[in-house]
Amino acid sequence: MPWVVDGNNVAGGTAREATRRAVLALAHREKLKVVLFFDGAPPPGTPAVEHLGAVEVRYVPHADSAILALLQQGGRGWRLVSSDQALASKARSLGAEVVSVREFWRKLAGWEATNKGEPKFSAGEEMDYRLGATPLPQGPLRVRRKRRKSF
Repeated sequence: MPWVVDGNNVAGGTAREATRRAVLALAHREKLKVVLFFDGAPPPGTPAVEHLGAVEVRYVPHADSAILALLQQGGRGWRLVSSDQALASKARSLGAEVVSVREFWRKLAGWEATNKGEPKFSAGEEMDYRLGATPLPQGPLRVRRKRRKSF
């Protein structure tokens, strides 16, 4: 099932590169076709449409309109990642399945935890994950000391 991702909604408006990396990881892992939309101009030196294997990244003036135009060509069989309720409702009416942003990050974090031995993230740590920050240990670490020799 191909995916279409509302990039700015997933990124929270700031973490475009982290979202791009996450989508690339998802596409590689799940062997999916993904179309990722971002509102606005691409970063300097980047074309308006990037083809990265099974991932196509599109920088458009209004992502919601572009996503709906894509889904109007045949929304059935597509999965949309967005927490924008208006967009989600219209996408469902076109036959697309909708996954919330929170579900997307949890799915990605859960997969990485099972495949890389990393700790699973709680809801509060999702933003740290998106921004590439390493989560802190859950408790204090114990420091081992050398034993003293007794005389």
